[in-house]
Amino acid sequence: QFISFIILFFMVQLSKNSIHLSLKMVKPSVSLYLEVLHTGLPSLFRQGLSSISSIVLNNVAGPYGATAIAAVSIVNRFMMMIYSSVIGFGQGFQPVCGFNYGAGKYNRVLKAYYFCVKVAVCILTVLGIASFIFAVPIVSLIKDDDADVIKIAAKALRFQCITLPLQGIMISSQFMIQSIGYGIRASLIAMGRQGLFLIPAYLVLPHFFGLTGILAGQPVSDILTVIMSVIIARDVIKQIHKKAKERELTYDT
Repeated sequence: QFISFIILFFMVQLSKNSIHLSLKMVKPSVSLYLEVLHTGLPSLFRQGLSSISSIVLNNVAGPYGATAIAAVSIVNRFMMMIYSSVIGFGQGFQPVCGFNYGAGKYNRVLKAYYFCVKVAVCILTVLGIASFIFAVPIVSLIKDDDADVIKIAAKALRFQCITLPLQGIMISSQFMIQSIGYGIRASLIAMGRQGLFLIPAYLVLPHFFGLTGILAGQPVSDILTVIMSVIIARDVIKQIHKKAKERELTYDT
């Protein structure tokens, strides 16, 4: 982290096209800090609750032995790689969304959002199908010396592949809503997948379905989160359309 900081610091300071850091320009502002905190809450919840849900997962998988814990850990590691790539795609969308929203180009915001949803869903669908078909070879690359671990991990991976395309909707919606200043609503979406629905799913489903309930926890959470995402995104999109019409009327007059 320190080395990365040093590299980025000198890149910013030496580049003529960057805003240079200067202590003289530091002016404490409570309102500004609150705005930063409000906008950054979704990222905090997404990463923080992910750690908590991992702890809960290890605890509920414990009674099924080290084999189950190893299997779900392998799948989570693989899925995190895919999830991180989509997060990166969403982070690239954020400045486009925020800049155009701030400039009053609301139609561009919606156009970019729909583009991201389509691309993300298409990419995740392809990856989901491929991972579903080749689940056994994929988990075998990580642990190839335990047939029981491979069997459970392959099943868990296939469960998550079923709902993998839904993450394109969730992530695109979250980043759009976060980028235009709706921090609380974006936080709800971020909390949904990693904690709000996931942790209760891990705690409840195993009582009814055993190990299968643990493996199905993430897909169930994804389905519930995407439903919430669509509801929240539809309301925000309506508000953006309203702002776009008001802006058009202003220009007409």
